[in-house]
Amino acid sequence: MLTVLSLLLSATGCLNAVAQTTEERLAALEKKVAEAEQRLADAERKSAETQSKTKYLPQLHGILRGKYEYEPDLDASRFEVRNARLSVNGSLSGRSEYKLEVDLCDESQIKMKDAWVRLNPWNSLRLTVGQQRMPFSIDAHRNPSAQYFANRSFIAKQVGDMRDVGFQMGYDFLNAAGRKMLAADAGIFNGSNLDNQQTAWFSSPGYSARLQFFPVKGLAIVPSIQHQQIADRKASYTSLDIGSYYEGNGWHIEGEYLRKHYADDAFDDCSCMSGMIIYRHPVGKDNSFIQTVSALGRYDYMQDHSSGKSGLDTESGRLVLTDAERHRMTLGTTFSIRNPYFPTDLRINYEKYWYPHGGAKESEQDKVVCEIMIRF
Repeated sequence: MLTVLSLLLSATGCLNAVAQTTEERLAALEKKVAEAEQRLADAERKSAETQSKTKYLPQLHGILRGKYEYEPDLDASRFEVRNARLSVNGSLSGRSEYKLEVDLCDESQIKMKDAWVRLNPWNSLRLTVGQQRMPFSIDAHRNPSAQYFANRSFIAKQVGDMRDVGFQMGYDFLNAAGRKMLAADAGIFNGSNLDNQQTAWFSSPGYSARLQFFPVKGLAIVPSIQHQQIADRKASYTSLDIGSYYEGNGWHIEGEYLRKHYADDAFDDCSCMSGMIIYRHPVGKDNSFIQTVSALGRYDYMQDHSSGKSGLDTESGRLVLTDAERHRMTLGTTFSIRNPYFPTDLRINYEKYWYPHGGAKESEQDKVVCEIMIRF
């Protein structure tokens, strides 16, 4: 009996010891959890403090494009720095933004590109005043860092490209899931070039508006309109543009048509169109030099066009021809270099021109273009 009692007492003691050890372990574990939670809270607090301190610091971005061109018809070559662009943007408060952008070498000239301030008073409403790109077209609205080819399309360079000083309003419409379904932007502008802002008083402003529909993921339909004064306000034009693109599974397919109507028969109406297909394919491993290879093709066309920069012809009283009618086919390959900090593209393009009535300029003929673009 004593032996059984002794065994029971020993077992009870062991159970008490085990229970005590378990409680101690649980207490130690709870302490470690509390310490981990405290460290996490401290880290989140420090991160919030850091973000608060850096929230209003300016952000610096840039793009550098250097290229080589060879024209067989001239049997001549040239090197060119096409862009050396720097921009500074940031927030002044939770509901305001700013941007300053200058190109130190835009075709060998220093040019101010953007200089605007913006208010965001409610949701995705944007109110912008200053020098800016007018909301118009797809390709003409692209920043050089977003272009696919070494040289811009005729829509983007000759016919549809326009910056001005004015006021622009925009709003994004989202669905229940938060996906953008429609973006609307419209503005009024001085309606003259950027060099005479002090004397740019107007009674009839320039205007521009663009809608971007996103009916399904990857697809966009973009109609737009633009009106501007040219030739020192002695003439004006109104352009209508419709374009669409699809992006998905490495493909980018895009088409765009523009019709430019000159008021008072100052020049024959100009049609311009562009279509492009790009396919991007990833290559190599994570440590390879080349990240992706893209195959590109583009066809674009424009009729006789006048920008108005040469003014009116003294004899006919009509605008002087700036760009002769032409067709162009561009084929190329882009190698994207693996660089997470400074994305780099090596582009090789061949451009074939056709001029139905002659009038080719020296730099607008058949050519091979090799370009390296770095952006940050």
